[in-house]
Amino acid sequence: MDFSFTSDQDELRELTRRLLTDRCTLEHLKDVRESDTGVDLALWREMAELGLVGIGLPESAGGGGLGFAEACIVLEEVGRAVAPVPALAVMAMAGPVLAEYGTAAQLEGLASGERIVSIAVHDLVGDVLEPAATVADGRITGVKVCAPMGHVADAFVVSTTDGLYYVAADADGVTVERQDTVDDLPDAKVTLDGAPGEKLTGPEGLVWMVERGRTGQSVIMAGVSAQALEITSEYVKERVQFDRVIATFQAVAQRAADTRIDSEAIWLTAWQAAMRIDAGLDASEQVSTAKFWAADGGQRVVHAATHLHGGVGVDRDYPLHRYYLWTKHQELFLGGATPNLLRLGQLLADTPA
Repeated sequence: MDFSFTSDQDELRELTRRLLTDRCTLEHLKDVRESDTGVDLALWREMAELGLVGIGLPESAGGGGLGFAEACIVLEEVGRAVAPVPALAVMAMAGPVLAEYGTAAQLEGLASGERIVSIAVHDLVGDVLEPAATVADGRITGVKVCAPMGHVADAFVVSTTDGLYYVAADADGVTVERQDTVDDLPDAKVTLDGAPGEKLTGPEGLVWMVERGRTGQSVIMAGVSAQALEITSEYVKERVQFDRVIATFQAVAQRAADTRIDSEAIWLTAWQAAMRIDAGLDASEQVSTAKFWAADGGQRVVHAATHLHGGVGVDRDYPLHRYYLWTKHQELFLGGATPNLLRLGQLLADTPA
């Protein structure tokens, strides 16, 4: 698979990186964290005005009409800047699934940033691909947790035993409660008590959406890992101990080299999955591989980065700490390393010799 980017894609990456680097300063991120919503809605609208939010959505819905690869370029830069915007939910999951299975009305306002549609796929317990929420006469009952930035969402794509449903956040029988997590990225608990929903697709659509979500996560982790490594690289080249910069110590250099290998593996596996999805190819094995590396390799990257920083690495006001928190969030959301490794093993076992 050719991972080369076109000149237009390179320009898209440059534009996104410039915007997010300018906006997501350490002080700005602290202000957003302490704001009422904890979400940078102003930045989200600015991204939408530049066409970044809807880059992968159909032109008929106000989007750019481009592919999943372009959406992933934006997601990688969101991870690199640890920008607190609902990019994963909207650009990698809800947006694509509504474009594939939904209606024009459900997509309205998504590309322009006027509306936010999040996803509600995590039950209180159990695998994300085995939802517990039930449907009777078009009404949904169940409890979903960890809906990304669901407290600012206008609607949700909800997983049920009958497939995916579109549910308005202000519909009767829907209760949305903010969940503040240790990673400073607020989620929501969505309680559905006979809530009316519009069916999008059957259970096969859940796998379709989760694969795009896990790929989006992996690409975000590629950005998070690369920037954490860059911050660490600059630190160990400047920090002096025993009259030498610590980068010259063999133990430090070897740890940094291992971290670089993990970071490259995350990037390669993530983009292999993204490119196959973009090309319309089956990507089940590649998605599980990418998510495994993002979860398992990602935590090794930030643990090593924190270790190489010494005490500075656990300072909440130091930039690296935010990358550590984002890694823990992406490690577990939509399933951690073990369930993805088990799924990959099952896929390989089911492949005819």
